[in-house]
Amino acid sequence: MTGTVVIAGAGPVGLFLASELRLAGVEAVVLERSPKANEHTIGGTLHARTADLFDQRGIMDTLRAGKPPLWPRLHFASYWLDLEPYMEDEYSLLLPQQYTEQMLEAHAASLGVDIRRGHTLTGLTQDADGVTVTVEGDDGAYELQAAYLVGADGADSAVLKLADFDVRETGPRWYGLLADIASVEGEWHAGNYPGGQFAVIRSPHEGGPSRIMTLEFHEGLDVPPADQPVSLDEVIASTERITGRTPVLGEVQWLHRYSYRTREAENYRDGRVFVVGDAAHLHVAFAGHGLNTGLHDAANLGWKLAAVLAGRATDALLDTYDEERRPVGHRACVFTQSQLSLLTQGEHFDVLRQLFTDLVKLPEVNRHLITTVTDVRYAVDGAEKDDAHPLLGRPVPNELVRTADGKPTALAEALKAGRGALVDLTGGSAGLPATEGRDGHLDRVSLAPAEGVGAVALLVRPDGFVAWAATAETGTDGLESELRRWFGEAAA
Repeated sequence: MTGTVVIAGAGPVGLFLASELRLAGVEAVVLERSPKANEHTIGGTLHARTADLFDQRGIMDTLRAGKPPLWPRLHFASYWLDLEPYMEDEYSLLLPQQYTEQMLEAHAASLGVDIRRGHTLTGLTQDADGVTVTVEGDDGAYELQAAYLVGADGADSAVLKLADFDVRETGPRWYGLLADIASVEGEWHAGNYPGGQFAVIRSPHEGGPSRIMTLEFHEGLDVPPADQPVSLDEVIASTERITGRTPVLGEVQWLHRYSYRTREAENYRDGRVFVVGDAAHLHVAFAGHGLNTGLHDAANLGWKLAAVLAGRATDALLDTYDEERRPVGHRACVFTQSQLSLLTQGEHFDVLRQLFTDLVKLPEVNRHLITTVTDVRYAVDGAEKDDAHPLLGRPVPNELVRTADGKPTALAEALKAGRGALVDLTGGSAGLPATEGRDGHLDRVSLAPAEGVGAVALLVRPDGFVAWAATAETGTDGLESELRRWFGEAAA
């Protein structure tokens, strides 16, 4: 069996997963059917949790160099939520997706990832020893042998279809268009219309294009076939159906169509084949949850694949990917699909919107809607108990990763290298065991006590999540079992 992992899809999720594997010394081949990188903005929201993740890997500064603006607002079905009380932890960055992709591709290339553009995965077979994939490349068809295959190939995932994953589709079909146009005459109200949603976003740069965004979601949609190119007439027709007005448009610079239903894979793993991102959980693009959820899929899966390939963990570790990430993907799907329901026009839905107008004013509801998808807690052993430490199963606090003046701590150095950490927060008196038998994938870190953390020691996984937490009262109870579960047996 080869130790290579093949990844279908060179979007942000596939590129980040490949980088995670290379950090751990695993060979990664990325197959991308498009011959060139994305040059246009499909999405543009990067969540705070993803910025934290990129900070842990030491790659966020590249994106911050462009000074992306903070977006202090978030909408739920066109109800604006109040982000101000939570901006420290729940902000969003307005960052065109192609810039994120460019940074991640450069990061992957610097780590030695084999990125093959214009190479399309056309077939796969798997057995107990590995996966064989058939690829159509520049010079014809060829085969690749791999230990594992990951589908990061988006809404039209070939991996999802070829591996015959069971999927569940729910809710209405949606049909949307993005159009970058040199000019759009007149003033246009952005928001809800009887026929759907419509917006014109003017370029902040003089002479820059305006973007038209349409979204229709009702029964009986007549959606053009996927292989039919998008036309200006299609954009005009969609605008007329939604708004009742005929737009006067200038020269077209770029057009994009998307049309699906909410879809979830019933399991994110089928033997040696995995799905991540939109291939695993597809929903309408509200608030950037698809991109950000997918990037965290990659962070969760990468180090686990590496641990199994290195012989440090059993196959059971890979099952925790589905156990931990599928509930998060499902939550994102429910969150976005419920917005489609609230946006639907009609007497019964108008009554529902009247009720929701009052609910969204309540601080508890406001916070719940802001954090429903982004506030992740994995059900690691004990996390579901009422007396569990509040950090268990959650991302490690940022104050342990960087000092008050922004300098990286020893924990940051471990996470940047894709390793986990056993963290002593007492200055050396926590009584933690040595980690020499797990050198290379687990660091021993000593930090000063941090106010508000409420722990004397932590076990932090390579994806930045806390797998074990101790107080002065609990001591090292349960540590050995968690070390074995996430980091394998110590070498003799």
